[in-house]
Amino acid sequence: MTDTLNHWHKFVETQDASILNEILADDVQFHSPFVWKPKSGKAITTIILTTVTKVFKEFRYVRQILDGNNWALEFEAKIGELTLRGVDLIKWNDAGQIIDFEVMVRPANALQALGMEMGRRLEQIGKTS
Repeated sequence: MTDTLNHWHKFVETQDASILNEILADDVQFHSPFVWKPKSGKAITTIILTTVTKVFKEFRYVRQILDGNNWALEFEAKIGELTLRGVDLIKWNDAGQIIDFEVMVRPANALQALGMEMGRRLEQIGKTS
């Protein structure tokens, strides 16, 4: 668990997508705060996570709750002039790979701004489906 958590923090710090190749399971499920149905697979999850690291400004984790193969990582970031709070709910397998990643964000106006910016960027790279 410690290695995967350290790799995750290194990805957040460096935005090096090759790290995700190591720590995401091939069949990872990504649950967006914008849509009900999760996105499936390493490729789309990598695109989403690398895009959001470019959208967020002043990103920092403020609390970590670790319980076996389940993590809750509370974060704070800026989207434009708005400050948001969120939680990454992450489940990993015994091989040290992330198998489920769910994001929750508040307040609503920051979530809406995030959704608009993520949609715009993902549409530009043609990976919204």
